[in-house]
Amino acid sequence: MYDNNDHDERDPHTGPDYPGRSGNPGSSRDSIADRGTSSGGHHPPCPDKEVLTGSWDSREVGYASNHDVREAGVWEDKDPVPVTLTQKCWDVSGTYMRGGCQGTLNGKIEKNVYAGKYSETCTTEADSSAGTFFVTMAADNQSFMGAMYQTGGYGPEAGFPPSWWAKKTA
Repeated sequence: MYDNNDHDERDPHTGPDYPGRSGNPGSSRDSIADRGTSSGGHHPPCPDKEVLTGSWDSREVGYASNHDVREAGVWEDKDPVPVTLTQKCWDVSGTYMRGGCQGTLNGKIEKNVYAGKYSETCTTEADSSAGTFFVTMAADNQSFMGAMYQTGGYGPEAGFPPSWWAKKTA
């Protein structure tokens, strides 16, 4: 997703402490990047901490997510979409409300990326949607950024930058 030269030193998602970078001083932290590997078809052990479990304040922005969410006005000018996630080993499920629509998330963690499928049920079928999503966790496991791709719409191959952010609140 990112190469070692494509980062903003201030951005916890791409900066020098980004999990999974070679020579990364932050890679020994308790993060989902520390998962380890398996051999012989065995499942790797579950992580020590289920870092995604909890409440998240998420925002979907309509512009390139190359802004630092710590900058004034970047976070505050978007409507919040509270997300509740429950992690069990490598499986993660979640729920959210966006307007009058109830959403669900179901996926798995692979290193520091949580990816899977979403479904959003609204009062009318025309407003309902489903598709895929991915988010990349920050090194401190307290925030993520990523994207949701509606089935039949633009996907990751379109090359749009991530536009979904979240900060852990509990």
